Amino acid sequence: MTDHAVRPARARDLPLLAAIEDSGLAMFEAVLGDLAGDALASPAVSGHVRAAGPGFLLVAGDPAVGFAHVRDLESHAHLDQVSVHPDHARRGVGAALLEAAAQRATLKGHGSLTLTTYADIAWNAPFYARHGFVEFAEDDPRTASQLAISEEEERLGLSRHGRRIWMRRVLRPHRTTDEIAGFLPTIDASPRDVGTLRAVVRRPGPGGREVLDVGHLDVTEGLVGDTWSERGSRRTPDGSPHPDMQLNLMNHRLVEFLAQDPAREQLAGDQMFVDLDLSHAHLPAWSELHIGGPDGAVIVVTDQPHNGCGKFIARFGKDALAFVNGPEGKPRRLRGLCARVVRPGPVRPGDEVRVVRPPAAPPA
Repeated sequence: MTDHAVRPARARDLPLLAAIEDSGLAMFEAVLGDLAGDALASPAVSGHVRAAGPGFLLVAGDPAVGFAHVRDLESHAHLDQVSVHPDHARRGVGAALLEAAAQRATLKGHGSLTLTTYADIAWNAPFYARHGFVEFAEDDPRTASQLAISEEEERLGLSRHGRRIWMRRVLRPHRTTDEIAGFLPTIDASPRDVGTLRAVVRRPGPGGREVLDVGHLDVTEGLVGDTWSERGSRRTPDGSPHPDMQLNLMNHRLVEFLAQDPAREQLAGDQMFVDLDLSHAHLPAWSELHIGGPDGAVIVVTDQPHNGCGKFIARFGKDALAFVNGPEGKPRRLRGLCARVVRPGPVRPGDEVRVVRPPAAPPA
């Protein structure tokens, strides 16, 4: 492989990439027949366009004879394209590009690498399966970006040539059901009356995360600078942001355990991580959380459920999603809880979080 060494793409490589991708048309026509006028025969995207988006480009050879383009999506890395010129096929170039892409995505902190492909073309799904990719199950939730990719493929008519599938390669081993169950005693030992704020994370845009040294809670905006106010809700009649879902809180012990790397904890998507028992039994709806002392900010726990989704699978695995939404996870609010601000103020990691529960209802 010394003559096809994989390296990051440079500016001089970019004009070559479209021609490399276009050169693969003959292979598809040998299997699918004449593709004149078909989306598969459309001119490839230029290397400059690929390089302009979030993600990275790798090339093999100098001059380049193959490339891999990986996009950074909101919850994982996505292999948008891997192409090798037919003159250099069957020499391990594609495999080398694939392994280098997986390694680079891992170093960037991604937990998985996904792709879409044809299920029954030899150099598509069977090739990827040999390199650790597994087809999505039918009931696997899809993220918004994954749904958009599938919708675009359908619009282009790619499925007319065969079944299109999603595949995923796990880059970091996720916690198993048994491991999570074994961790429950640690979660159950979380403080019940006075806990600690461990992290404040602002979401400035889709997929964006900013870990804050100090956050500012506002009755109208929630966490100032966060995009809660721009996120519609299916739980409101008009689709507007739900006022009782301004904030999402998650137990820090659990996210630390699932993430296995401090840099990945923020991927959970919640704005606040606390060392505190969040279970329904010890933190009923309408409890207040006083943060930062008697004069600090106050938030109230609401009755809105906070459930895992496709993004949670991409970040922490199917076992984790099933567990937090299951009979052990739901009562403990392992996926977290929803809250809204009732008194504004600054919040900082290390702040005390004191629970003030609502008065008990009088006997019937």
